Amino acid sequence: MSARLFLLGLGIAIGSTGSYYVTQGLMQREHMLVENEQVKLLADKVQERELQVQKLQIELDAAHAQLVIDKGTITEFTRQVAKLQDDLSRNTEELLRYESLMPSKSNTAVTIREFDAVKEGERIRFKVLLTRTQSKPAVFKGRLHFEAKGKANGKATTIVLKPETNGDSDGKNGNSKAGNASASLNLEFKKIERSQGLLVIPAGFVPESVTIKVLEGSKVRVTRDIKLKS
Repeated sequence: MSARLFLLGLGIAIGSTGSYYVTQGLMQREHMLVENEQVKLLADKVQERELQVQKLQIELDAAHAQLVIDKGTITEFTRQVAKLQDDLSRNTEELLRYESLMPSKSNTAVTIREFDAVKEGERIRFKVLLTRTQSKPAVFKGRLHFEAKGKANGKATTIVLKPETNGDSDGKNGNSKAGNASASLNLEFKKIERSQGLLVIPAGFVPESVTIKVLEGSKVRVTRDIKLKS
């Protein structure tokens, strides 16, 4: 009886152990299947990301290539614009030279072809181009005279502008800077005369426009007014 009970218990134990190992084996296989599925999903995601990276890299390379092309195009356009501006400047200067050599329809002895005045601090820088419009006398002799309209102490006024000069007093003949300045406005030419210089703005005066007059003796031969630039 005891032997039968022993054998029965042993059989039950062996059966339980076998069932345990079978169950564990099934669970391990199921766990491995789950892990394999997760690995596959991760591998698919990695592949998808790699494809996305490749696509973005292609787009980036294309954008970079386009940027290089755009920069080259901009550089070329800039060069062409600069060249056209240089050509325009040269053509304009050449046109002005031809115009200055053409006789004017005016009956006056002198014509003002160009006149420009720019405020520079307490000075006014002027440039003027004059041409002869008559053959007699052979040489024109005269002088430039400048006036400015503006305000002084809040009131509208007109003043005579004097030129600036770097000349010093001459101990031999007693000439002063003022004398040298006046002489710098003298004119004596046959066909074309270019003149430029600085005019002094008196303290407290705010200039708005400048008038240039070409005098022959006491007579005004030609005059022009322009708005002062700054």
